[in-house]
Amino acid sequence: MLNVEFIFDKDCPNVKSTRANLMKAFSKAKLSAQWKEWDRNSEEAPEHAKMHGSPTVLINGKDIMGVEPETGANCCRVYEGAGVPSVELLVSKLLETKNTSSTNSNKLFGFLGTVSIGPGVGAAFLAKASCPFCYPAIAGFLTSIGLGFLFKGTYFYILMAAFLGVALFGLGFKAKARRGFGPLYLGIFGSIVAMVFHYFKNDYIFYFGIGVLIIASVWNLIPVKKQCIACN
Repeated sequence: MLNVEFIFDKDCPNVKSTRANLMKAFSKAKLSAQWKEWDRNSEEAPEHAKMHGSPTVLINGKDIMGVEPETGANCCRVYEGAGVPSVELLVSKLLETKNTSSTNSNKLFGFLGTVSIGPGVGAAFLAKASCPFCYPAIAGFLTSIGLGFLFKGTYFYILMAAFLGVALFGLGFKAKARRGFGPLYLGIFGSIVAMVFHYFKNDYIFYFGIGVLIIASVWNLIPVKKQCIACN
């Protein structure tokens, strides 16, 4: 997301030209033209706006020329020998920030997608840990630290539901930016199957449900091929 701010003095002769170049830059970058304007001498202007000369354009809080703000910077700005930032400069900074934000978002999506696998595996382990052969050792350890109740009745299903809930959140968070809602729907199906058939003590179908959830998580991780806008 781009947060663009235009800071100026009312009597600055370069305000109109900068505003016009901003509009052209958004158009060339194929972005929705949205920005905030601050009269640096207005009482409503935030403190950071009063620390820049006129005209100044900030994108996500950073000056497009990389200039550090100065307290009471009541001065005119110069951009590449001119008093107005060029359309080309504005376009390059808009796209640069947009691409950086997209990369960070993709890393977050990838992390959440990867995380969605873990809780599914955790739910499978949780069920296995409560089997008659594994229960004494694990339940005994948990009891010794005051957590033995987690493997009993309602608490057990609450814990399993928490595992599965985290997995489904990872599948559904901004799903449109990855593989859509297909993996989420598949994950919901797998989770319901796992919960229901664990209750009826059918291990085979329970693990089938967990397997479906893991498949949904892997599907969610497959990168989406992006269309090159410049090639169209």
